[in-house]
Order: sequence, then structure tokens, then C-alpha cells
Amino acid sequence: MSKNTLPLIFECANAHGGDYALLEKTVHEFANVKYSEKYIKFQPFHPDRIATADYEWYNVYKELLLTAEKWRDIIQLSNKYFTGVLLDIFDTYGVEIFAGNTELLRGIKLQASVLDNQEVISAIQGIDLTAKLLILNISGFEISQIESIIKQFNLIAPQAEIVLQIGYQAYPTKLEDSGLQKIAIIKAAFPQYRICLADHVDAESEWATILPLLGISSGCSIIEKHITLDRSSAKYDKFSALHLAEMQTLADRISSSESILHGSFISEAEENYLKKTVQIPVLKHPVAAGSLLSKADIIFRRTPATGITFKQITDIQFDKKVTSLNLEAGDVIQASHFKPARIAAIVACRMKSTRLKDKAILPIHGIPSVERCLKNVSRIKDVQEVILATSTIEEDKVLSDYTLDQKVKFWQGDPDDVIHRYLGACDLYDIDVIVRVTADCPVVSSEIAEYLLTHHFQTGADYTAAKNFAVGTACEIYNTEALRRVISYLGSAQYSEYMTWYMQNNPDIFKVELVDLPEQLVRDYRLTLDYPEDLELFEKLFEQLDSENKEATLENVFSILDKNKELAALNAHLVLKYKTDQDLIDKLNQVTRIQKT
Repeated sequence: MSKNTLPLIFECANAHGGDYALLEKTVHEFANVKYSEKYIKFQPFHPDRIATADYEWYNVYKELLLTAEKWRDIIQLSNKYFTGVLLDIFDTYGVEIFAGNTELLRGIKLQASVLDNQEVISAIQGIDLTAKLLILNISGFEISQIESIIKQFNLIAPQAEIVLQIGYQAYPTKLEDSGLQKIAIIKAAFPQYRICLADHVDAESEWATILPLLGISSGCSIIEKHITLDRSSAKYDKFSALHLAEMQTLADRISSSESILHGSFISEAEENYLKKTVQIPVLKHPVAAGSLLSKADIIFRRTPATGITFKQITDIQFDKKVTSLNLEAGDVIQASHFKPARIAAIVACRMKSTRLKDKAILPIHGIPSVERCLKNVSRIKDVQEVILATSTIEEDKVLSDYTLDQKVKFWQGDPDDVIHRYLGACDLYDIDVIVRVTADCPVVSSEIAEYLLTHHFQTGADYTAAKNFAVGTACEIYNTEALRRVISYLGSAQYSEYMTWYMQNNPDIFKVELVDLPEQLVRDYRLTLDYPEDLELFEKLFEQLDSENKEATLENVFSILDKNKELAALNAHLVLKYKTDQDLIDKLNQVTRIQKT
């Protein structure tokens, strides 16, 4: 392989020590290296976005800070002498520099410690990376993890050229930790991607100009090497940096050494480096006990504290767990900060009904309406308690006789404020997450409830609901902590029988997830009990279910209605007041909007 057939990246790193004049001089001097495809790379970052103030290198990061204007100047200058210019991205400041100079840049590199930084990833998603190089340093990751990383960034930047880079920076990196033994394995696993070697061996060693060429002979097609004008005077990033003449020598040398091509895939030092430098989740704001965490709650920083990764957080919450204690802004997250969630299905029910008197206890093919609802709710997996919640008004006490032989808990609370009523039940039974159901839904779907519960915990939401569904089949998922916040802001909740509005009208306060249900769980039927026509439909529906000895699952209900259009049409002309009464809608939009002070 001739010396000028592959890209050679000149890594400026931080040898400039924050001195722009020295950085400019470095560009001018290394422009004299004779090489046909030479690139230069810079590291723009901001101390407050890469680390916390107590991190050991924080003050050095402050010293190295350059303004956006200076970075644009040096990028423009470098384009006069180099084939292209690249940026190392460590934080959102680096993304901003890239976004402001995309027309002048060939691409970006993400260190291994940044690949799970959701702040950086989200910021990059808004930038067009078409035809750009996207160099991903995969040091410290196993093959299965690398595969996941590639999939993620192919979705984020499908038009970019992904390059896989090995090599991590110690001061200097030991020869046996150079990682050349990985090249053949990575090349076999991912043959469609170019591999880049960034070695950081001692620049005073003869290996400094030999090791990169061993990487080439093993399959690397891009080489990255640190540079400096003078190792003796450079304050930082000097240990592996080559002088001008040494960089020229690198282009002419080919050698090999069998001894450095063996070793474990991830060395102990490499693993420790990733653990020490990785930017981990840090809470952006205080989080109350009983909450779920999402990207909205988290920033990513280097910190001396130890914590779990974002993936570990999502995995823990997928197992139906919530935070177990109050956490403060700046806290790192530990596995011990979570506990199994106490989940309850709370069925709201009152005896008052103007359109269909005593509808809660009206028999539907021999069984009271509310008990039909409670039977279906009792099928929901992961629900520890089913609670029938009504008011303290005398006429509602009769509902205590309809709790499926006391298998369902009975609660009486505030007659007007439904949120306060729910919170009273949650306090008594220590509930963290609520599956909210109204008792006028005799065929409410356990299938939909389970689907929404899974999505709720996966996304770390405060509130989850379905976008489209057959009226009367869906529920809603609330964190009890979110309802407590409503009361903390407002004191009381007017019209809180329309609890949904308090979540969906305040997406700046609550993490709202509106979910598209699978097609098999959605129809355009009306399956709620409010009018005589509804009762007639349910009577005939359950008569058919019972005749076929079938439970009132969503699949069975839809099967009957799909085959019997006349039955489905009995109540199809009826409408929901909260969807059609504009005066009510306007009032709800007014009283449920929370104004933060």
C-alpha cells in the first residue's frame, strides 16, 4: 500500500493550550507536510457542557475554551491547506460549532464516551449529514454493542458515511493497549464500513511512526495521529503528538510486529478509561419519588460520581419500577434509586346519572354494569389492586355492594374533586401508577391497558393515553406523582372528572405520551354506557358472548360487532359531550391550563 492512498487525519486536540495564535501557527506549519489526502481535526467543547464543576479536568476545560468566532476562523484557514476539516464532538457546544460551519466541514467524530449522550444525539439529529463522515469511536464496546450503535446512527444520519474508529487516549497509551487485535474482528463483523486507527503511543518511541502502519496492514483505511509544534512546551495532549518531521516520516514507513496483534478485545485500561470519561445521566431538575425518568429529565456530563447509563435506566423502568426517593438536580442515578411500582386500576363511579338513571348498577344480561367493568379491569396484568372509587355522598354508599365479593377495594372520597378522590385512594393503598377507568365502560380492554402500561414505563411518561380507540375500550395511565403536582400548582382541580385535560393541556409541565394503538385494537364503535341505546347494545352483545361461552375480551367483542353491523349501529348516532360541546371544551381549556410562576 502506497503512502498516499488513504486519509491521514492530523489531530490538533488541545496542544494549543487555549492559545489561538499557537493553534493558527500549528495549522500553517503542518500544512507543509507532503501528503495527498490530509485532514485536520479540532476539538471544540465548553467546560459547562462537557463536565460538572467538580470534575478533575473542569478548570483545564475552561482554559481551553475558544469562541465560536475563533473556531470559524481556524476552520476557514484550514480549508486552504487541507483536504478537509473534521470536528471532535464532546458536547452540544461542539454540535453548535458544527451546525454553524457545515459547509466548511468534512464531518465529525464522536468519542466512545459520547455515544450514549442523548443531548448530543438529539442535537445532531437536526443537522443534515448527507455525504459527511461520521466517525464513531467504538473503543470499550463489544461486537453486539457496536452493532446497536451502528443501527442507531444509521437511523439518525442515514446519508452520512459511518467510519468505525478504534484507539483511546491515555498519556500515553501503552503499546499493548493499542487495540490492533480488534481490526480483523471488526472488519469481519462489519465489512461495509471503513476502519480508522487513532493510536496514542508514546511519541518519543519508534513505535509512534510504526504502529499506524501496522494498523493499515491489518485492514485500517484511515489513520488519525496527534500533532504538536513542540512537545517540550505543549501543556496538554503532547504525549502521543508528532512533530512536523515525524508526521512526514509516518507517511513513508511500513513495518509489522506480530506481538502487538494479540490480546483481549477490550483491555483493562481501555475499560477503565471509558468508565472514567463516559458522560453519564445527571438529573436536569428535581424529581419526586414515584416518578419515571425520560430524556426530558436528564443531561449528560462527565462527573466523579458513579451512576447507571441511560439504557440501564430504561431497562429498570421496563420492569415496572419507579423512583423510590426524592432526587435533586445534579444527582446521578443509581439502580438503588428505583423500586417496584405499586400499580392500581382505579375505577371511578357515581350513582348520579341524568341520562340513564342508576346506570352503574343496571343489569346487563343479569350482571350489574359496574361489575362487568370491574371483571374486565381485573384481567389487567401487573395491576396489584383494583379500586372502586366513589364519593362520600350518601347515595353512593350502595356501590360498596358491587365489589365482586370484596375482591375489589372500595374507596369514598371528595364528591367534586376527582383528583383529590384518586389521591386519597392512592395514599391509603400506596399507589405509584394509576390505570384510570370509568365505570360506564363494561367492556374496557385489558389488552389496551397492558399495551399502554408497557409504553408508559418504556418512555418514562407522566401520562399515557391512546390516540384512537373504540369509545369505552381504552383507559389512561397516570403517575400518582403527576396528579400531586396538579394539586400543588392549583390547590384543587375544577372539572377534574375530565382529568385528561390537566395532562394534555400542560405538556410543558407533564411528560405526555399519546400512543397509536395496533390496528387490531382499534374500531369506530361506541362501547360506553350513557343512554338507553347503549344499554340495548350491551344487553344484546353480552347475550351473544354468553351464548358462545366467551369472555368480554376486546377480540371477542370486536368479532361479534364486526359480523353484526345492525347491532353496532344501535348507538352509532350518539356523541360524546366533551368532544362536541364547544362551551364545555372552552371552559376545560381555561380551567385546566396551569400557569407556572
